[in-house]
Amino acid sequence: MQLLHTIEDVHKIFDTQGSSPLLVTCDDFRDWVCKYDRFPKYLFNELIASEFAKIWGIKTPEICLINVKKEHIPNDKFPQLQLGWFDKECFGSLYLETSKELDHSMVSLFDEKSFRDKIADKADFLKIALFDIWIANEDRNHNNFNLLLYVSPEKINFFYAIDHVNIFNSTFLDYGIAELTEDDSIIKTDVAKILFGKDRKLTDIVNNLVEMLYICTKECENKLDDILNLVPESWNIDKVLIKKRIFDNLFSDDWKNQCESNFREFVQSFVIN
Repeated sequence: MQLLHTIEDVHKIFDTQGSSPLLVTCDDFRDWVCKYDRFPKYLFNELIASEFAKIWGIKTPEICLINVKKEHIPNDKFPQLQLGWFDKECFGSLYLETSKELDHSMVSLFDEKSFRDKIADKADFLKIALFDIWIANEDRNHNNFNLLLYVSPEKINFFYAIDHVNIFNSTFLDYGIAELTEDDSIIKTDVAKILFGKDRKLTDIVNNLVEMLYICTKECENKLDDILNLVPESWNIDKVLIKKRIFDNLFSDDWKNQCESNFREFVQSFVIN
């Protein structure tokens, strides 16, 4: 994974409920959303979720590691930033200018057929929901979509998944893994109902995604060592411990079967009915 370096002062802090990431410009002359070391385990969660999502074919912004130079953190402008947070590599995801974070103000747009027709890979919405069930992401739901609607140069919209600090039930698998509740899933949203409630191909979509669950999780298992090798030593992650926890929880047959069952149940309850 490439390591980039900032080349000018931090532009802004994104006002979020959680990690309050920065907008920075790096030596590749592109802008990046940068998360920093207040909670190193959260940086790990972002990295591993992004790598797993790639294997699933889920669209996420390009990622990198970032060295934020301390001279680029103006204390007078951002006094809340502690320089010690930037002693380690930060996690960066490419800033997508032609995108908008999905929120409740946009839901009414989905009622318009002309808008829906511009959404490519509509099934990605349910694929992301299934991915969340598998990886126990508690922070993508009806109150907080954590999805970007990215507009391509051809004016086609795509769903991009962002913000994965709260995977593993927000506990780093300290206590095993637990099923998401219905309120923890974007399947229980008006958007899901609008997109798929009248879709005659929904059964096929669900069956194809379930088949993908078993194929992609096996591929994630096969590539886990390579992914863990991307984790910087400075994050002080016990790779042996977290590898065992991931194997014991995410890759068990019982967990995959439970994920399939929950996914089908949520679709039946909140999309079909």
